[in-house]
Amino acid sequence: NIVFAVSGLHSVIGQSDHEYWSSLDNDEQAKFLEAFLGFDSGKVRSTFLALTTSGNLSSEKCQDDVRNVLIGSLLKRMGKLAFDVDSLQMRIVFNVYKEFASRLNQEECRLYAFRILLPLYKVCEGYTGKVISDELKQLAEEVRDGIRDKSLGVQMFVQVYSDIKKSLEAKRYKRKREEKLMAVVNPERNAKRKLKLASKNKANKKRKILSNKMDRWSRS
Repeated sequence: NIVFAVSGLHSVIGQSDHEYWSSLDNDEQAKFLEAFLGFDSGKVRSTFLALTTSGNLSSEKCQDDVRNVLIGSLLKRMGKLAFDVDSLQMRIVFNVYKEFASRLNQEECRLYAFRILLPLYKVCEGYTGKVISDELKQLAEEVRDGIRDKSLGVQMFVQVYSDIKKSLEAKRYKRKREEKLMAVVNPERNAKRKLKLASKNKANKKRKILSNKMDRWSRS
């Protein structure tokens, strides 16, 4: 159902011969704006309104921009939910990504590639900061490889994957720099942060040991 809804919205925006936003009645427009509150992002909402009221939605570029803001924001939110909830939620999100990407041609997939591949990259390359089961990692790799081979193409995939790597490394560098600054400016807060991190790492280690035991039991 999620794949059907997202794919349908993608198609509707692309096939409109007139202004998409003005084609909606007041209730439908209100529903769209209400939905953006779920993203917790005034920036996304204002960007969407700027695009849909520009009077040039019939252009291909503007249609792509609206798709990227509207559908891209939804895909990004799903990616965050995949890590915030349990493993079942992550499995659902990755399968949605797989099915949705399979319905897109290469150019359409390019619009959403960064948003879709980012959570997959985190799982495949160990950037999650939490224990991920071998089963989920295998699923992420299968979805990633399927998008590369069937939807995006190797060349474009390599470019997007490299962009994701650079983005995450830049964020990590910024975070470490801020941590070093905190150690000097606010040592008490830094000490609390280290204790919290140590506790988190200990809990993750226990979960990993338990997960490995469960995997061995399931294979025996």
